[in-house]
Amino acid sequence: MSYKYQIEQALLSKNWDIVEIGFSEEWWDDENWKIQYRFNSSICFYLCFIINPMFDGNRKKGQGIIYEIKASTKFPQNWNDDTNTIAAIEMSKRKFDLKLKEFIDILENYKKVIS
Repeated sequence: MSYKYQIEQALLSKNWDIVEIGFSEEWWDDENWKIQYRFNSSICFYLCFIINPMFDGNRKKGQGIIYEIKASTKFPQNWNDDTNTIAAIEMSKRKFDLKLKEFIDILENYKKVIS
């Protein structure tokens, strides 16, 4: 089971919907999702799948290793912009399922605080 699928299923189980899937021209952005709370469309964030900054050369979507998955209230200006970050998953160390649970817990807290 891919990590994107696991994230999608975890978000759906907490009433978050993927309302848009985008791709930017930035080398570091492999893919980004606009996520919205099902019961209040004003509660939303961007989920960015960020490529390892050490990746060298031209890259097509899906090439390169995902370095970090970042949830932000605004789309990041660059790969290390944490100005509006709500939560992030670093894709090294520890088990992904544990990190995903912590990530979802932070997003659930964000939902409570913002509503």
